[in-house]
Parts: sequence; structure tokens; C-alpha cells
Amino acid sequence: MKKYIREMIDDLQGRKKKDYIPPVPQPAADAKTVSLDAPPAPVLPEDLSNQVLSDDPLQRVRQLDFQAQQQEEGQ
Repeated sequence: MKKYIREMIDDLQGRKKKDYIPPVPQPAADAKTVSLDAPPAPVLPEDLSNQVLSDDPLQRVRQLDFQAQQQEEGQ
């Protein structure tokens, strides 16, 4: 890593062009891939705003009706 940083600093100091971007080294073949996306929140039965709705339109209407009924009972 120090070698790469030193080469990058030397390239930046040696180049006078502002549009020059030093090459990025290729990752190792056995390098671990890290996902920066946040994992989805777990679905809680009580949290009606965080439910996974069905792709089937009729089932989705049933789910939304049930959620509306649950919300009215909760109020």
C-alpha cells in the first residue's frame, strides 16, 4: 500500500496537467467484495408501513385492507 501511495504522489507531483488521473491498481483475485448498501430493515408484523406487499394486485388490496383495519383498531 505504501508503494502505491508513493507512486501516486510521485505521479501527481511530476505531472503538471490538471486532468491527469493516476491508474488505479487492479484488486487481488482473492479480494473480498464489500457491499456498502445498508441491509433492509427487518419486517415487523406491528409496523404496517414497513410491510412487503405482494405483486399480485388482488392480494395487495387484501393486504392494504387488512393494514387499514389494523390501523383503525389501533387508534
